[in-house]
Amino acid sequence: MVIKHIFFDIGGVLLEIDHVRSLQYWSDCTDLSIDVIKDHFPYEAHEQYEIGKLTDHEFSQAMKDALPQPNCLKEDDFWRGWNKLIVAETETVKLLPLLKQSYNVYLLSNTNPRHIKHEVDKRFSFQKNVDRAFYSFDLGCRKPDAAIYLKALELAGAKPEDSLFIDDVIINVDTARFLGIKTIHYKNPQNLYDELRNLP
Repeated sequence: MVIKHIFFDIGGVLLEIDHVRSLQYWSDCTDLSIDVIKDHFPYEAHEQYEIGKLTDHEFSQAMKDALPQPNCLKEDDFWRGWNKLIVAETETVKLLPLLKQSYNVYLLSNTNPRHIKHEVDKRFSFQKNVDRAFYSFDLGCRKPDAAIYLKALELAGAKPEDSLFIDDVIINVDTARFLGIKTIHYKNPQNLYDELRNLP
């Protein structure tokens, strides 16, 4: 079947992400080593935050509580470090307006309100070249949970067989493929260009 809908991941595909920038900032603020901060990062709270189950304050507090006590991490410093994660747009964003001429183009991302409202919406314009954005914190689930793909398809009025999903994380790609969605495992812009040329 001919592809009608294309769903793009954001981090690692449309935006360059660097976790070390965040870790280094928090390390400078707290005098804790990067390794200590990485080892104590509250991954479970992060997942809850990304599906809209925690508020901004609750997530920042979870980070402070997870670090060795006592520590001097202030909420403002936590968020400054958090936003340093997002570096710049990748070359891939140039494809969006071109693809939008022939396809319905969407974003499908595990993300959080802070990054979208304080970084993506303020610093970048690529989201103006998509028809709609589907974020984990709005949908209440996150990749690779099958539910987020099914919700995005339903909201887009799309079927698995006429949809393409692009992500840099292989487990996310595998779930989409299992659901019958055509997929591209993103590695770099050139790889993506080559794969897109072969679209039906």
